Amino acid sequence: MTPQEANWHNLFGEYTPEGTTWHALTTVYSLELEIIRDYQFTRKFSTNNDKTIVYHQNTYYLPDGQTKEQSWELEQQKCSQKDGVFHPEAEQMRAISFGNETSIWVSKQFIPDHNFGAEVFFQQQDKRQSIIPVYEKGKLARMVIIKENQTEFPAKINADKIKSLAADWSLKQIKMKPNLQAAVEEISHQQINFNLDLADNQSYFLPEKVYLNLPSIIKESTDFQMIVGQQITPSIYKQIKTQYDSTGKLTELISEVYSA
Repeated sequence: MTPQEANWHNLFGEYTPEGTTWHALTTVYSLELEIIRDYQFTRKFSTNNDKTIVYHQNTYYLPDGQTKEQSWELEQQKCSQKDGVFHPEAEQMRAISFGNETSIWVSKQFIPDHNFGAEVFFQQQDKRQSIIPVYEKGKLARMVIIKENQTEFPAKINADKIKSLAADWSLKQIKMKPNLQAAVEEISHQQINFNLDLADNQSYFLPEKVYLNLPSIIKESTDFQMIVGQQITPSIYKQIKTQYDSTGKLTELISEVYSA
């Protein structure tokens, strides 16, 4: 199986013709961590028999009691590329799975005066969270947490934030280039460092024990890095780093799973 084929399988291999529905509670935060709005929606994924076509349907539940639906088809032959899977909704972004219940839908290129961002997924069997930093014209505008499960809508957001992860952790790190070539490294006796010295970056500790380290403003002709993480359980912390060069091009993705 090529990296391109493995990526498609890792993203969609669990889905069937009968379909799987993710029930989502979405919460949008300001940079001051105030709730701007929240709402519910579902994402349903089903496939044809040989899993070469994925049918994606979103249903949004609006405040006035109405619903809105959007549907897409992702054909493996067309949408699966050597640098990830593109969604018909945004062909300049790529979906990339690391095969360890972490994945990302990410912008390939930062373009000034265009919206920019990523959706980082952390899955635990039939539950998952996704975290979305949203940039408008190069400036961080808001952050979104989507809490999902496969049985019912989550009742509420867990207000707990990360306080301390001081421990002796084991780390499994997967470094991936945009061409999906990956290198795996396992490191023992590792510490988790939130005191990062990254120029122009700001740290945010959100509910659901989510951590972000992001540039407040993306400057042209400057390298930058984005980090999105979550403490999944008392003994598991996951994060994904994305690295961009001075031309705004995505150069590396790193998935890190810490276990204590």
